[in-house]
Amino acid sequence: MAARKRSTTPTADTVSIHDACLKYMTTEQGLRLALSHVRPDDFDTVKAVSELDLEAIASHFQPKNTLELPEIPETSPQQTSEPATEQPQNALSVPQQQQHLTSATQSPSNHAQLTLIDQLAKQAGQEIELVDAISQVKNQLILNNLAVRDAELTEQLNQHWLNQKQGYLGSIRALADLAQQKPEVTPDDTNLTQEIDSILGQLGKKLIV
Repeated sequence: MAARKRSTTPTADTVSIHDACLKYMTTEQGLRLALSHVRPDDFDTVKAVSELDLEAIASHFQPKNTLELPEIPETSPQQTSEPATEQPQNALSVPQQQQHLTSATQSPSNHAQLTLIDQLAKQAGQEIELVDAISQVKNQLILNNLAVRDAELTEQLNQHWLNQKQGYLGSIRALADLAQQKPEVTPDDTNLTQEIDSILGQLGKKLIV
Protein backbone atom coordinates (compact mmCIF):
# COMPACT_ATOMS: atom_id res chain seq x y z
CA MET A 1 0.00 0.00 0.00
CA ALA A 2 1.43 3.45 -0.91
CA ALA A 3 2.29 5.73 1.99
CA ARG A 4 -0.48 8.26 2.59
CA LYS A 5 0.24 11.87 3.30
CA ARG A 6 -0.15 12.73 6.98
CA SER A 7 -1.52 16.21 7.68
CA THR A 8 -2.86 17.93 10.72
CA THR A 9 -4.58 20.94 9.09
CA PRO A 10 -6.82 21.08 5.99
CA THR A 11 -5.05 21.90 2.71
CA ALA A 12 -5.96 21.77 -0.94
CA ASP A 13 -5.24 18.03 -1.01
CA THR A 14 -6.93 17.14 2.27
CA VAL A 15 -10.40 17.19 3.81
CA SER A 16 -11.12 18.33 7.33
CA ILE A 17 -12.59 15.92 9.84
CA HIS A 18 -15.76 18.00 9.98
CA ASP A 19 -16.24 17.89 6.19
CA ALA A 20 -15.47 14.17 6.13
CA CYS A 21 -18.17 13.57 8.77
CA LEU A 22 -20.66 15.49 6.61
CA LYS A 23 -19.60 13.55 3.52
CA TYR A 24 -20.23 10.17 5.13
CA MET A 25 -23.08 11.40 7.38
CA THR A 26 -21.42 10.08 10.52
CA THR A 27 -20.14 11.36 13.82
CA GLU A 28 -16.54 12.33 14.53
CA GLN A 29 -16.23 9.31 16.79
CA GLY A 30 -17.42 6.96 14.05
CA LEU A 31 -15.09 8.58 11.50
CA ARG A 32 -12.04 8.36 13.76
CA LEU A 33 -12.88 4.74 14.54
CA ALA A 34 -12.78 3.99 10.80
CA LEU A 35 -9.53 5.98 10.44
CA SER A 36 -7.92 3.81 13.11
CA HIS A 37 -7.67 1.03 10.50
CA VAL A 38 -5.60 3.15 8.10
CA ARG A 39 -4.00 5.69 10.45
CA PRO A 40 -3.39 3.85 13.73
CA ASP A 41 -0.75 6.35 14.84
CA ASP A 42 -2.78 9.59 14.79
CA PHE A 43 -6.41 8.67 14.08
CA ASP A 44 -7.51 10.28 17.36
CA THR A 45 -5.65 13.59 16.87
CA VAL A 46 -5.54 14.21 13.11
CA LYS A 47 -7.47 17.27 11.96
CA ALA A 48 -7.51 16.61 8.21
CA VAL A 49 -7.18 13.51 6.02
CA SER A 50 -6.34 12.87 2.39
CA GLU A 51 -8.72 11.65 -0.28
CA LEU A 52 -6.84 8.33 -0.31
CA ASP A 53 -7.63 7.86 3.39
CA LEU A 54 -11.29 8.69 2.77
CA GLU A 55 -11.44 6.19 -0.08
CA ALA A 56 -9.83 3.55 2.14
CA ILE A 57 -12.50 3.94 4.82
CA ALA A 58 -15.47 4.42 2.47
CA SER A 59 -16.46 0.77 2.90
CA HIS A 60 -17.15 1.42 6.59
CA PHE A 61 -19.93 3.83 5.62
CA GLN A 62 -21.31 1.93 2.63
CA PRO A 63 -24.79 1.41 4.16
CA LYS A 64 -25.31 5.16 4.36
CA ASN A 65 -24.17 5.75 0.81
CA THR A 66 -26.45 3.07 -0.60
CA LEU A 67 -29.44 3.95 1.54
CA GLU A 68 -32.41 4.17 -0.80
CA LEU A 69 -35.35 6.40 -0.13
CA PRO A 70 -38.68 4.59 0.07
CA GLU A 71 -41.04 5.14 -2.80
CA ILE A 72 -43.79 7.61 -1.95
CA PRO A 73 -47.16 6.75 -3.44
CA GLU A 74 -49.06 9.47 -5.20
CA THR A 75 -51.58 10.67 -2.69
CA SER A 76 -52.91 13.92 -1.47
CA PRO A 77 -50.48 16.64 -0.36
CA GLN A 78 -51.49 16.02 3.23
CA GLN A 79 -50.48 12.35 3.01
CA THR A 80 -47.20 13.02 1.22
CA SER A 81 -46.09 15.52 3.82
CA GLU A 82 -45.94 12.89 6.55
CA PRO A 83 -43.29 10.62 4.91
CA ALA A 84 -41.33 13.75 4.00
CA THR A 85 -41.02 14.65 7.63
CA GLU A 86 -40.09 11.10 8.59
CA GLN A 87 -37.25 10.79 6.06
CA PRO A 88 -34.76 13.10 7.89
CA GLN A 89 -35.48 11.23 11.08
CA ASN A 90 -34.62 7.94 9.40
CA ALA A 91 -31.48 9.44 7.87
CA LEU A 92 -30.38 10.75 11.24
CA SER A 93 -31.07 7.45 12.94
CA VAL A 94 -28.47 5.58 10.86
CA PRO A 95 -25.44 7.44 12.31
CA GLN A 96 -26.96 7.16 15.75
CA GLN A 97 -27.39 3.42 15.32
CA GLN A 98 -23.81 3.12 14.08
CA GLN A 99 -22.63 5.18 17.06
CA HIS A 100 -24.46 2.80 19.39
CA LEU A 101 -22.99 -0.17 17.54
CA THR A 102 -19.54 1.41 17.76
CA SER A 103 -19.94 1.96 21.48
CA ALA A 104 -21.17 -1.61 21.87
CA THR A 105 -18.19 -2.99 19.95
CA GLN A 106 -15.77 -0.85 21.94
CA SER A 107 -17.16 -1.82 25.34
CA PRO A 108 -15.99 -5.48 25.31
CA SER A 109 -12.56 -4.37 24.08
CA ASN A 110 -12.26 -1.73 26.81
CA HIS A 111 -13.58 -4.19 29.37
CA ALA A 112 -11.09 -6.82 28.22
CA GLN A 113 -8.29 -4.25 28.31
CA LEU A 114 -9.22 -3.19 31.83
CA THR A 115 -9.44 -6.83 32.87
CA LEU A 116 -5.98 -7.48 31.41
CA ILE A 117 -4.55 -4.44 33.18
CA ASP A 118 -6.18 -5.49 36.45
CA GLN A 119 -4.83 -9.01 36.03
CA LEU A 120 -1.31 -7.74 35.30
CA ALA A 121 -1.47 -5.39 38.28
CA LYS A 122 -2.73 -8.21 40.50
CA GLN A 123 -0.01 -10.55 39.24
CA ALA A 124 2.67 -7.89 39.77
CA GLY A 125 1.44 -7.23 43.31
CA GLN A 126 1.42 -10.93 44.15
CA GLU A 127 4.87 -11.40 42.63
CA ILE A 128 6.24 -8.55 44.76
CA GLU A 129 4.64 -10.12 47.83
CA LEU A 130 6.15 -13.52 47.03
CA VAL A 131 9.61 -12.06 46.37
CA ASP A 132 9.38 -10.15 49.65
CA ALA A 133 8.42 -13.37 51.45
CA ILE A 134 11.43 -15.14 49.91
CA SER A 135 13.69 -12.30 51.12
CA GLN A 136 12.23 -12.55 54.62
CA VAL A 137 12.80 -16.31 54.72
CA LYS A 138 16.38 -15.85 53.49
CA ASN A 139 17.03 -13.22 56.16
CA GLN A 140 15.63 -15.52 58.84
CA LEU A 141 17.82 -18.37 57.59
CA ILE A 142 20.90 -16.13 57.67
CA LEU A 143 20.14 -15.02 61.23
CA ASN A 144 19.45 -18.61 62.25
CA ASN A 145 22.73 -19.82 60.71
CA LEU A 146 24.62 -17.04 62.49
CA ALA A 147 23.01 -17.99 65.81
CA VAL A 148 23.82 -21.68 65.29
CA ARG A 149 27.39 -20.87 64.30
CA ASP A 150 27.79 -18.62 67.33
CA ALA A 151 26.46 -21.38 69.59
CA GLU A 152 28.84 -23.89 68.03
CA LEU A 153 31.85 -21.59 68.55
CA THR A 154 30.74 -20.91 72.12
CA GLU A 155 30.48 -24.64 72.83
CA GLN A 156 33.88 -25.26 71.28
CA LEU A 157 35.45 -22.61 73.51
CA ASN A 158 33.61 -24.04 76.51
CA GLN A 159 34.83 -27.59 75.80
CA HIS A 160 38.38 -26.32 75.29
CA TRP A 161 38.31 -24.48 78.60
CA LEU A 162 36.86 -27.47 80.44
CA ASN A 163 39.66 -29.66 79.13
CA GLN A 164 42.25 -27.02 79.93
CA LYS A 165 40.84 -26.56 83.41
CA GLN A 166 40.98 -30.30 84.08
CA GLY A 167 44.62 -30.24 82.97
CA TYR A 168 45.39 -27.48 85.47
CA LEU A 169 43.63 -29.37 88.25
CA GLY A 170 45.56 -32.56 87.38
CA SER A 171 48.84 -30.69 87.59
CA ILE A 172 47.88 -29.25 90.97
CA ARG A 173 46.97 -32.71 92.30
CA ALA A 174 50.27 -34.17 91.05
CA LEU A 175 52.25 -31.43 92.75
CA ALA A 176 50.31 -31.91 95.96
CA ASP A 177 51.14 -35.60 95.96
CA LEU A 178 54.86 -34.72 96.03
CA ALA A 179 54.55 -33.28 99.50
CA GLN A 180 56.08 -35.57 102.27
CA GLN A 181 54.34 -36.40 105.52
CA LYS A 182 56.03 -35.11 108.68
CA PRO A 183 57.38 -38.03 110.85
CA GLU A 184 56.29 -38.30 114.44
CA VAL A 185 59.06 -37.51 117.05
CA THR A 186 59.47 -40.11 119.80
CA PRO A 187 59.40 -38.39 123.18
CA ASP A 188 62.57 -38.75 125.44
CA ASP A 189 61.37 -38.94 129.05
CA THR A 190 64.49 -40.71 130.50
CA ASN A 191 66.24 -39.05 133.47
CA LEU A 192 69.80 -39.52 132.53
CA THR A 193 71.29 -38.80 135.96
CA GLN A 194 69.02 -41.23 137.73
CA GLU A 195 69.71 -43.90 135.21
CA ILE A 196 73.48 -43.48 135.62
CA ASP A 197 73.26 -43.53 139.45
CA SER A 198 71.08 -46.59 139.32
CA ILE A 199 73.48 -48.39 137.05
CA LEU A 200 76.46 -47.48 139.25
CA GLY A 201 74.60 -48.56 142.34
CA GLN A 202 73.87 -51.92 140.88
CA LEU A 203 77.48 -52.21 139.80
CA GLY A 204 78.77 -51.37 143.30
CA LYS A 205 76.78 -54.12 144.81
CA LYS A 206 78.41 -56.62 142.52
CA LEU A 207 81.96 -55.53 143.18
CA ILE A 208 83.95 -57.19 145.96
CA VAL A 209 85.93 -54.81 148.05
